Amino acid sequence: MPTKALTILIADEQHLQRLHIEKMLNQLGYYRIVPVQTFEEVLILTDIPAEPFDVLIIHAGLAASAGRALALAQQQQVRHVLVYDDQDLKPTSSLAPLVLVRLPGSPDSVTLEHFMDIIDPPSPASGLRVLPWLRELARSPVV
Repeated sequence: MPTKALTILIADEQHLQRLHIEKMLNQLGYYRIVPVQTFEEVLILTDIPAEPFDVLIIHAGLAASAGRALALAQQQQVRHVLVYDDQDLKPTSSLAPLVLVRLPGSPDSVTLEHFMDIIDPPSPASGLRVLPWLRELARSPVV
């Protein structure tokens, strides 16, 4: 069961991409989402002396190859970072956030679900989750 109190900041220049990521997060049970278009908006929101954002999901083009997004995490203004469309996947410094994931393309629903499961694991009482491909395999007839 997701922690609905997680605050998630989505930063991408493309409105449709922000909307797509927000809808995928909504389907996973996350609703405290702030979508922004520029990195300057990210800086303004993270500069407010309040509780830091739990997750920053940002397009690599906005974060100058993730360096600026990592700086926010190192200053403890963001707890976890997902940088997508990152073509420069070199290792980063040891002062990274608790969870840093860098994707070579845009996140899909499965990738986003796995990322959020790392940050916000399901309760142990909920039992084992069946992966979608395993469920499909179970439905197919035995030959």
